Amino acid sequence: MKILALDTSGTIASAALMDEYIVMAESSVTLSNGGPSASETLLPMVDKLFKTTKLSLEDVDYIACTCGPGSFTGLRIGAATAKGLAFASGKPLIAVPTLDAMAYTITSLSSSSIWAVPMMDARRGQVYSAIYCGDNRTTDYLAEPVEVVLQMLKDKIEPSTHIAFMGNGAILHRNLITNESWPEGITLSFQDRNSAASVGGNALTMAGHGDYIAEKDFSLMYIRKPQAQRELEGKAK
Repeated sequence: MKILALDTSGTIASAALMDEYIVMAESSVTLSNGGPSASETLLPMVDKLFKTTKLSLEDVDYIACTCGPGSFTGLRIGAATAKGLAFASGKPLIAVPTLDAMAYTITSLSSSSIWAVPMMDARRGQVYSAIYCGDNRTTDYLAEPVEVVLQMLKDKIEPSTHIAFMGNGAILHRNLITNESWPEGITLSFQDRNSAASVGGNALTMAGHGDYIAEKDFSLMYIRKPQAQRELEGKAK
C-alpha cells in the first residue's frame, strides 16, 4: 500500500511517499518570513518525490493530509493540494489530525509508560495540544493556555513517567514547562519537527480501519475561529 502524505499545518511544509511503513522519499522546507510559502513549495516537493522514486500519482493508493488544527493559511493550502490531487487521480483521501501525526513517533510505540504532548504555537500564550498515553488520546483536541494543558497533564500522569513534548509550541514554552513542579521521577524530552512521514504512518493505520473519504468530503478542523473573525466579533461586542 502506497501513501502520498502532505503536511503544511505548521512552520514546516513536508511531503512523503511511503510504501506501508517504509519511507521511500521525503522532502521538507521550513516556512520563514520572507522565504518560500507552502503554496510555492508543496507541489514541487511532490513532483520531486515521484521523480526520485520513479513512481507516479497513479501508483499511489491513498493521499493523506493533515486536517488541523494549525495555521489557517497552511491548512487550506494543504487541503486544496490534496483535494486537487485526489480529484485528478480518483484516489481516496485520509484526513489526519495534525496533533495525532505529531505524536505518532511516540504513540506508535504503544507504551503506556510514555506520554506524548504535541504543542503547536497558537499565539497569545496558547497552544493547540492534546495528551496521549501510548496510542490512546486522553483529551479532546485543545486550544488552551500552556498552563492549562500542563495542569491537565499533571492530573493524569503517575510518578516515574517519561513525557515527550513536541512541536514549536513546546519549544517556545520550554522554560515554563521545565520550571514546573513535576512529581518525583518524571523525565522530560523535547523535539520540534513536523514530518509528513508521521502523517503517512498515521494514515496507514487509519486506512486499515476504513477511515478514508472522497475528496469532496475533506474538511478542516480549526478548533477555534480565525483571528480576523475573533477580532471582528470583539469589535461588534
